[in-house]
Amino acid sequence: MANINTNLRVLLIDFSPVIQAGLQSILATDKAIEIAGHASDGSEAVMLLKKATSEGRPINVVLTATRTPNMDGVQATRIIKEGFPAVGVIVLTEHDNDSHVIDAIHAGAGGYIFLTGMSSEVLLDSIHRVIEGGTQMKTDLLRKAVDALLQNGRKTLAERTAEAAHLTDREVDVLRLMGNGDTNGEISNNLTISMDTVKKHVHNIINKMQARSRTHVCIIAAQAGIVGKLSLVKAVEPELSKPALVK
Repeated sequence: MANINTNLRVLLIDFSPVIQAGLQSILATDKAIEIAGHASDGSEAVMLLKKATSEGRPINVVLTATRTPNMDGVQATRIIKEGFPAVGVIVLTEHDNDSHVIDAIHAGAGGYIFLTGMSSEVLLDSIHRVIEGGTQMKTDLLRKAVDALLQNGRKTLAERTAEAAHLTDREVDVLRLMGNGDTNGEISNNLTISMDTVKKHVHNIINKMQARSRTHVCIIAAQAGIVGKLSLVKAVEPELSKPALVK
């Protein structure tokens, strides 16, 4: 596995002692990762995120269990992304539940991993990937989630189309390439614009489309007819055998 980030601080939310010990053991093998602490639920996680930020040592990624004492992983993801949109959230679960995949995407999760059979490489790659705007999910569940989201979106097609109408022509170009699975570097090359300009466009697109993540905005774009479903699946489908990609 190729490390693409350094000094990544990771926060864990409410895992059983056995799972927590296993996660700590895996994280310790990556010298670029530091365990920033442990929280009992999303509320405590927000407190720790605020404290870390005020101390000049911000947390980059949060790993959360699907179910915690006071709120589930989806709720935790939502409040974390509302207060700290730049923080990547990965939901780890033992349950094969499609509704959690869908809700995790809506909440802004950048990864959804099954603990059963999870390799060290998948977890570590996912942490690096989520920082760069990528997504880690099982392909079969992802396809089901995309189908459900396109058929039962939280907003109507007219509402999504109206949101898309606020995009500039260039932002639509960038969004279509995002929907094709292009990295920021590839978008930069394809449109002959700088990486900083690409990042600015991506940020504006996510805000205008009222999305919580790069994955979520691609799904919204599919709902509005800007990108096709097959392209969308390609855009967020994981490549488990490859190193994390620089976006």
